[in-house]
Amino acid sequence: MTAVGRGNRHSMPGITTNRTHDGPSHNTPDGGRFWTDEDRQAVGELVENIRRVEQHAFETGDRPLIADAHSLLSGLVQLYDLLTAFRNSPDGRIKGPQGVAKKLGLTRNGVYCRLEMVGLDPEDLRNPPGDVRDLVARSRILGPLADRLQNIAGKI
Repeated sequence: MTAVGRGNRHSMPGITTNRTHDGPSHNTPDGGRFWTDEDRQAVGELVENIRRVEQHAFETGDRPLIADAHSLLSGLVQLYDLLTAFRNSPDGRIKGPQGVAKKLGLTRNGVYCRLEMVGLDPEDLRNPPGDVRDLVARSRILGPLADRLQNIAGKI
């Protein structure tokens, strides 16, 4: 990842998704309810703070801050896709007919690139910590970015 702008800002270029993130499109056993209620609340609070920071950045013309907000939102979407694929793969396998790569429509190397983009290792997603906040905090990319944007949200 490359640093952009001022301070400890990270960009996550190339993170895209062609999936919707509600309902059973991810083939989760619980009909699309992948996040626990606590995770949904934590993600909702984080997204609300990101939106506040983004609005502030638009009002002040802080383009790097806008990019940071978009990067974190994209990273959360990517994290959701990765978590869902790991959860639905036997033993969190990356390759094979039921592997993460197949579920995401990627090559094995593509999965590792996505993991690198969100700053996590396969082991982090095979046995994720208590809730999504812990996983975001563990991320080398999303963690510092989320902390920074949360701090800014608290000041505006």
